[in-house]
Amino acid sequence: MKKFNFDQIFLRSILELRKKNLDRSLKSLKKISSIKVKYKDKILINFSSNDYLGLSQNKIMKNDTIRVIKKHGIGSGSSRLVSGNFDFHEKIESLLAKKKRSQSSIIFSTGYLANYSVLSSILSSDVFTKTPIVFSDKLNHQCIYEGCKNKKINFLRFKHNDMNHLEYLLKKNKLKSNPKFILSESVFSMDGDFADIKNLVYLKKKYNSFLFLDEAHATGIYGNEGFGFSTKFKNDIDCVTGTFSKAFGSFGAYISCRKNLKSFLINKCPSFIYSTSLPFSLLASIYSAIKIIPKLNNERKKLIKNSFIFRNMLKKENFNIGNSQTNIIPIIIGNTNKTILISKKLEKKGIYIVPIRPPSVPSNTSRLRISISSNHSQNDIKKLFNLLKNLKI
Repeated sequence: MKKFNFDQIFLRSILELRKKNLDRSLKSLKKISSIKVKYKDKILINFSSNDYLGLSQNKIMKNDTIRVIKKHGIGSGSSRLVSGNFDFHEKIESLLAKKKRSQSSIIFSTGYLANYSVLSSILSSDVFTKTPIVFSDKLNHQCIYEGCKNKKINFLRFKHNDMNHLEYLLKKNKLKSNPKFILSESVFSMDGDFADIKNLVYLKKKYNSFLFLDEAHATGIYGNEGFGFSTKFKNDIDCVTGTFSKAFGSFGAYISCRKNLKSFLINKCPSFIYSTSLPFSLLASIYSAIKIIPKLNNERKKLIKNSFIFRNMLKKENFNIGNSQTNIIPIIIGNTNKTILISKKLEKKGIYIVPIRPPSVPSNTSRLRISISSNHSQNDIKKLFNLLKNLKI
């Protein structure tokens, strides 16, 4: 019998990544504020955080969380189907459904798990007599892809944000009676551009499809009271997912959907059935954020305005920012080694931006993924711009 040296096998895998400059390691950071971190005894302005509205440091949310912990303790003690389904869970889901203009909602522990779980459960189920055909935007997040992987489906990827290509694929399969699913994000996490939701809805109706929309990076910033673009299409999108870990400044995720899909997930979704429910501390911060978010119109306006100004500054200097339309602004460099080098140079000058490399983005599109926060000042943004300009990327 062959004897395996598992430690050496893992090491070889890491060394292969290292040769390509694609290995990763954890950086030990100390949080100073919503936009500042301390790394290696140096305070840096953080342009890599998804804390878009700075709510992770919000005093009201902190106090609400402390009050609930004092009253109810920390852990929930069980999965929701056993003894971990408390009135607080249902109170939040009811309020969230109202804000999302959906029939119902259900809380999950992470955005990754929410996307993976809903797709995996639906596509792995025995409810369809024919093989599902899934049409997925080529730049959808990895968790969406993972939810479809290894399933008995016909998986087709359409060119990013290309509605003509999507319709071409839908038309090719029009006469098939198989169930059809269209998957997209509303704000794309690495490119910062908007999906064409109006046309996604149009094609969903035209070809009798199930429309799935990930609102992780739109929730809190866009749409009615900051609750996402999906609020404009309340009866037309079958399943909407989002997170509380970005603009909401907390942790956790949600699915907004019709009541029957929620019941289906409660009964068929392993990651919901077998997972301990979210603790009271997180429920408190989520509930507090849901009430605060509608009041942050000025913060949203500032964020959108500063992002617009910064994108235009970069465009005038011919930086490649792709089709960014939001506060997520990629500076696409291409070469991995050069991207890492620029990130290190910025760090020496007091700016923290993590280099994003494959497989997080397609080959030859390594980039600096800049996240503007409403707490970044114009001076912060000007400092970053001048440093980028002087580095002559």
